[in-house]
Amino acid sequence: MIELATLPAPDVVEALNYETILATSKADLADLLRPYLPAVDDVLALESEPVTKLLESFAMREMAYRARVNDAARAHLLAFAKGADLDHIAALVGVTRMDGEADNRLRTRVQLRIAALASQGTREYYEYQAMTASLNVRAAMATSPLAGKVLLQLWCQDQAQAAATLAAVSAVLNSDAGRMLGVPITVVVSQPKAVNITANIYRTRNAPANLQQLLQTRLQDAFASMGDLRATVARSYITTLLHVEGVARVQYPDSTAPAEVTSIPVGYFPTLGQVLLVDMGVA
Repeated sequence: MIELATLPAPDVVEALNYETILATSKADLADLLRPYLPAVDDVLALESEPVTKLLESFAMREMAYRARVNDAARAHLLAFAKGADLDHIAALVGVTRMDGEADNRLRTRVQLRIAALASQGTREYYEYQAMTASLNVRAAMATSPLAGKVLLQLWCQDQAQAAATLAAVSAVLNSDAGRMLGVPITVVVSQPKAVNITANIYRTRNAPANLQQLLQTRLQDAFASMGDLRATVARSYITTLLHVEGVARVQYPDSTAPAEVTSIPVGYFPTLGQVLLVDMGVA
């Protein structure tokens, strides 16, 4: 599945610059007036000149118009569409938003649905069915550990609802419309694998007073947004999360918390474990 965030910026979306639009407008007007007003360039250089103010107003309105065109272009692209615009894109492949479903999750289901349209029995088919069966399925991964057998792993948002989620997904995949003939499928709920973090944080002189809380929140948000059962968690990724403005240096006294690369075994998903951030003072 294509990672939408890695796609290059679309050519249809124009980079906007107010000063460029204003300068172009002044140049166009000057070309028209120069035969009748040779000093037009000097006039337009005056900030107090009424015509200059009119051109500035025009440039702002032009900016607003072009920004609206950009928004309209983005609304037709899966990577950027939001809300009702995304609902219409999803409808093209027969996908409807589930109650309370966020845009990012719907985008994932749309991509899975497109890949699954090729035929039933693909990895994307099983993963799409799982994510559509229950909103509690944060992510799913289908594999074939043995020939002719399918293992479908579920990453549940709420582990307390894991049994109900497992039942809902199993019911869909074993229904007449969802069951693949002759293909035994096993559905399991993945378990959390904690990634512990112990880090010495050296501050800059202008570090905010609430730096520790900011770092804790940043780690929590990053792990909460993960949604890939195939992932590993690299120490370098943790470093990027901790190395924000106000942090001069990050040091890990324990080589296992986190490890250089934390592998996520089959049947598990990464979760934030014990976090100990030690304030080492100003570097």
